[in-house]
Amino acid sequence: MMSNTKRFFIFAFFLSACKAEPEPTPSVRYPEPWREEFNVGITKTLAAKHIKGCGQYKYRESSKDKGEYLVHCTSDGKNWTAYLVRPNINEVTGPHAPDVNSK
Repeated sequence: MMSNTKRFFIFAFFLSACKAEPEPTPSVRYPEPWREEFNVGITKTLAAKHIKGCGQYKYRESSKDKGEYLVHCTSDGKNWTAYLVRPNINEVTGPHAPDVNSK
């Protein structure tokens, strides 16, 4: 029969092994630099999902998930909205608040 102390240590071991890593901050997950050149995949995906207000956009690719982009859109050059865009699966999530730490 197993003692309570031994059970505790086995439980603690499994609990520590299952511990999830914290989600990286946006500036770590989507590292510099911002890219502003035309991206056909991003543009087609935003259009297919009827996203408005993206007359101008800038983007960063995810360091974790290749083909995922943090996209900041504006129609006036002042007010920005963020979207996560995955052109390879024609998916957009958002709008999200833009990352205030990114310029």
